[in-house]
Amino acid sequence: MIRVIDEPCGKGKTSFAIQMMNEHPERAYIYCTPFLDEITRIKEATNINFKEPQFNGGRKIDNFNMLLMSGENIALTHSTFANATAETLEYLSSGEYTLILDEVLDILIDYNDVCADNLTKSDIKLLINEGFITIDDYGKVDWVKDAYPASKYYNVERLAKNGNLFYLNQTMLVWQFPAQIFSAFKQVYILTYLFEGSFLKPYFQYHSLDFEIVGVKQTENGYAICQYASDRDERIKYKELINISADKNMNNYRNSSLSKTWYEKQPPAEIKRLQANIYNYFRNIAKATSKDIMWTAPNAYYKSLKGKGYNIVRRLTAEENALPKQERAKLETNLKCFVPLNARATNNYKDRSVLVYAFNFYPNPYIKRYFENKNQKDNTDIHVNQDYFALSCLIQWIWRSRIRDGQPISIYIPSERMRQLFIDWLDGKM
Repeated sequence: MIRVIDEPCGKGKTSFAIQMMNEHPERAYIYCTPFLDEITRIKEATNINFKEPQFNGGRKIDNFNMLLMSGENIALTHSTFANATAETLEYLSSGEYTLILDEVLDILIDYNDVCADNLTKSDIKLLINEGFITIDDYGKVDWVKDAYPASKYYNVERLAKNGNLFYLNQTMLVWQFPAQIFSAFKQVYILTYLFEGSFLKPYFQYHSLDFEIVGVKQTENGYAICQYASDRDERIKYKELINISADKNMNNYRNSSLSKTWYEKQPPAEIKRLQANIYNYFRNIAKATSKDIMWTAPNAYYKSLKGKGYNIVRRLTAEENALPKQERAKLETNLKCFVPLNARATNNYKDRSVLVYAFNFYPNPYIKRYFENKNQKDNTDIHVNQDYFALSCLIQWIWRSRIRDGQPISIYIPSERMRQLFIDWLDGKM
């Protein structure tokens, strides 16, 4: 059974999970979260003896598989879990684990982000022409010959033989999280918000994985699963806490403006104009200091859009500079005003009160088409709701700020589409 607990931040999703684990320590658990900090929190809040996968001279996924084989309770990050192998499935299938998934996984990832092999369309064409791979009508890549003489294609062979490699629209090679993994668990709980806007929903539908969307409520005995209900009536309190910039001179980005494609096509002068608008909002309109600020845009344009007063909160002290490299890097990240577009499930920015969201989010068109193409072939009814997708990304990002603690914030959303989606959500229209 897959249960999706679809509730906004602060409604008790994680509290329910902690309570359930403490009340049922006899069960075997895997707790999967985007960040290492959350692993520490869960270990401290439960009486479960969680083990974390280690490198131990090899890959973390290998150590994860060893822990599975031993029947240990395991806490790990999304990035480790995403490397699941055939051995992972085998060990999970022989146990009775409960999976608690904090936030949705990235279940379709660009091959070069997974393997760093820098493959191109020419590489795929070569493998097809030489008869090493075939691609079916669904985009699935099958390896049909012996190993290729060059080791460059080892990972293509490995992932294709595992059934996890797809070539979308003859353009994008992706690794897909093995759907069988979800079926191998005795129970699955997914803690998220706006599940309608995630790729995980069409993924479950594509692979005929049954799921139930539920809510959570606080009772006199703690937290309990309940029937899902919209939170529309509760959003009115946020309207009073969120000041959305209405400056017409800076809000004239319409239609697909500020999308990924828009950024790629703009001349330097247009990027400079956006940078000037961001600077003007922070310095002259909101009159914010760097410690109040968080902002975002595509990572590739960070250097072009950053400006004086909204780069870093402060410099490291001498004592902080003396910290071990890993701790220092983590602290430096948390002290940046720039917070990546995909930031989720972190409390590191909950003191920030002045925000800029300079992006117009659309789902990857190849992934969207991959899911929806199944409708024509198999008479299914799978759709990716691109407005909910955008809204989900926006809200997840905004809720890293102090609004999560019921404190007021101000925000500049230059994209007309993204701004209107957010207003409609606040008004209960979505």
